Formats: sequence, C-alpha cells, structure tokens
Amino acid sequence: MTPVALDALLASLHHLLVFSLVAVLFAELVLTGAAPDAGRLRQLGKLDGAYGMLSMSVVVAGFVRAVYGAKGWSYYAGNEMFWAKISVFVIVGLLSAVPTVQLIRWRKRGVVPDAAAMRSLRRWMLGEAALIALIPVLAVLMARGIGY
Repeated sequence: MTPVALDALLASLHHLLVFSLVAVLFAELVLTGAAPDAGRLRQLGKLDGAYGMLSMSVVVAGFVRAVYGAKGWSYYAGNEMFWAKISVFVIVGLLSAVPTVQLIRWRKRGVVPDAAAMRSLRRWMLGEAALIALIPVLAVLMARGIGY
C-alpha cells in the first residue's frame, strides 16, 4: 500500500468512527428526551456500551493515524491544537462517565428512573455534545498548521 493510500485509509477509518460516535451520542439524547421506561433504559445501556467502544476505537485509530499517516507523529506531537483536541476529547470522556455509572446503577438495581433523573442524565450528555462540537474546529486548525 502506498503512503498516500494508507493515509487515506487511516483518515477514512478515523472519520467514520468519529461520525459513528456522534451518531450514538445523539441517539442517546433522543432516548433521554422521552418518558423513561425499562425498554428505553435497556436501549440506553446498549448505546452507552457502543459509545464506550467507539470512543476507544476513535482514540486508537487517531493515534495510529498520527503515527503512520502522511504527516507523522512529530507534526502532531508539536501541535498545540492537537493537544487541545485530545484534551477536549478527554473532558468529553470524563463527562460521559457520569451517565455511564448512573445507567449501570439503575440497571443493577432494576430501577426505572423518574423524569427528573432522566433530565439530569440528559444534561450531562448535552454537555458532551456541546464540547464534542469543538473537536472538528480544533482538527481544522490543526490540519492547517495552526498551533504548530
């Protein structure tokens, strides 16, 4: 495989994973916007598991891309926008821990939350969505050498 083809493959994989991650987050937001019930809670648990797996996959694919892609690790390691992007992703991950833990607790207890508890969960997810929207902006700046 040529370096250009490898770079295109890695970029495509990374982007598909990121778009999938965002789609799952928005599916979770849709489910938290309706009245809670046991079925919805099961769906949320499955989506949250997918969200976690996609998050890890995004990180792995992103770092593989940074190391083996066309620009190479030295470009990314020295770019402030890259580290800002990674920092925002970590913050999003930390925010996502709160809904994950809550969903696990509800499932283990066999509890269906009330509407107020579901709204609280949704606020955490809205925070994730707001911050995740910054990541493409940072990626654009990074790709153009801003912060290098």
